[in-house]
Amino acid sequence: MSLHRFFVNKISNDRAWISGGDFNHAKNVLRLREGSEVIVFNYEYGEFTAKVESIDAGNNSLTVVLGEKIREREGKRSFITAHVALIKKENFEFILEKLTEIGVDVIAPFTAKRSVVKVKDEAKKEKRWENIIYTAVKQSGRITTPGLMPVAGGVEEINPVESGENFFIYEKATGAYLIDEAVKLTPGDNASFIIGPEGGFEESEAGIIMNKGFKAVSIGDTILRAETAAVAAATVLAQALRRSKWKNS
Repeated sequence: MSLHRFFVNKISNDRAWISGGDFNHAKNVLRLREGSEVIVFNYEYGEFTAKVESIDAGNNSLTVVLGEKIREREGKRSFITAHVALIKKENFEFILEKLTEIGVDVIAPFTAKRSVVKVKDEAKKEKRWENIIYTAVKQSGRITTPGLMPVAGGVEEINPVESGENFFIYEKATGAYLIDEAVKLTPGDNASFIIGPEGGFEESEAGIIMNKGFKAVSIGDTILRAETAAVAAATVLAQALRRSKWKNS
């Protein structure tokens, strides 16, 4: 049976503290007790096995004693940014979950002209999205959590990343494929990609995106749903960057 994983804000003197919503889940759902074994991770220190030392219900805090270090913190590496148009709720949440599992570092939603979904209560929506991302982090074994950017109002507000390549996943792209471009990436390069909504981009939006320096590329000869295209593009870039790291290590 695999151990449950928890992100901890603070590690000090071989101890860490599980609090907030994770405390309620650990105490009331998982029913952890003193001596229970868990895994905790922290961006600064890495990932550790741990045992519950004490449970403070009054302060909603669970103290654990660190054991063996499983992984060091992640060093400087390539970053992948995904600019994703808003689509129907369940499909967009699927994208958030899967891009987190794949290893995307920044998820930047935006509203395209053909987006059928509009965000009314952004603070409430972002809280739900952050919970989905955090659950995927714990499930996938990541140490880092993707950054979630505020919803951009349109393609005019999207900017390319520096020190890397920027790709426009476009159904009308001809002669250029994402896989061919991705394998050219080298360790330390950053990458970004743009995925449109149901129905794709309008011509005016495509022009703005390409004028910003995004290279129009194809990811296949079939028409993919937006969520499928997002997962496919992220997978290609993540694997290409890992491959370049392995080949140069």
